[in-house]
Amino acid sequence: MEPAVAIPMADKGVPVVEVSVSAPSHLPGGYVFDAVANGQTFSVTVPAGGVSRGQTFRAPFEPGGGGVSASAVPEGRWKDGLCDCCMFGCCHPALWMGICCRLALLGQVQNRLRLNWLGERANPGDQSPFKVLLGITFFAMVWSQLFSSLLSG
Repeated sequence: MEPAVAIPMADKGVPVVEVSVSAPSHLPGGYVFDAVANGQTFSVTVPAGGVSRGQTFRAPFEPGGGGVSASAVPEGRWKDGLCDCCMFGCCHPALWMGICCRLALLGQVQNRLRLNWLGERANPGDQSPFKVLLGITFFAMVWSQLFSSLLSG
């Protein structure tokens, strides 16, 4: 990340620090996500027209600005209720992933937390935990079918 540059705002006369931000993925204009600069997390709004993955753009950074981050993760309580998995109907993909492919769902969560398939911090070259655990799921299903047909037949 480039060093921060102070740019004065014309309307308030207060210098605003801008930092270069690398887009984490393809994002539409107006999308808000969290970024980290100088060890502090702050919210970034994607400029009009959107950005592509890896594209660098400038965003204002207020050191010590405080406030709630864009993700607003609650502490000390669950974000959703016990039955909120059915909030979007019985065909919600996360509900069926949890019922049918628990390891694949675990792999998705581990991938988002930047963990490897063993639950340890992932290195940049590590295989995606989703792919590994999905492979284990399919292997277990095939293995189970093979042994059930051998034992019954």
